[in-house]
Amino acid sequence: MDFIFHEKQEGFLCAQHCLNNLLQGEYFSPVELASIAHQLDEEERMRMAEGGVTSEDYRAFLQQPSENMDDSGFFSIQVICNALKFWELISDICLANFLTQLQQEAYSVFVVKGDLPDCEADQLLQIISVEEMDRPKLNGKKLAKEKDHRVYKTILEKVYQ
Repeated sequence: MDFIFHEKQEGFLCAQHCLNNLLQGEYFSPVELASIAHQLDEEERMRMAEGGVTSEDYRAFLQQPSENMDDSGFFSIQVICNALKFWELISDICLANFLTQLQQEAYSVFVVKGDLPDCEADQLLQIISVEEMDRPKLNGKKLAKEKDHRVYKTILEKVYQ
């Protein structure tokens, strides 16, 4: 099966392999997940400090190792959830343009048809309209690759003019 991305297990990097296999590409590295874990650690530290930086609980908290990651390659469920928080609403026109761009860049686009169960998001979208703030982004390495592709494309356009 050459068409299905499968990242083989290395060490104890289960979260990285799970995310990359789910998203069908090399989107996350241990460094990127560690960055998310450190950000969560800092948020937790700030919340604990609200109870007083001289409190016994705060000092005990500072002595504990991170619960969001460890040296073995473990990442917490909170890290995984935050890694997947890049989803955002986009308009139908922007979605069509984005899907066209992905197809032109040789990505596979799959459409799910049928009667899907209603959800709160669908009900909310019937009431309000969507305004994009930014264009949809790909995550991790794919984002850098997309940026390099745009720069290269711009250079080519200038050469041909």
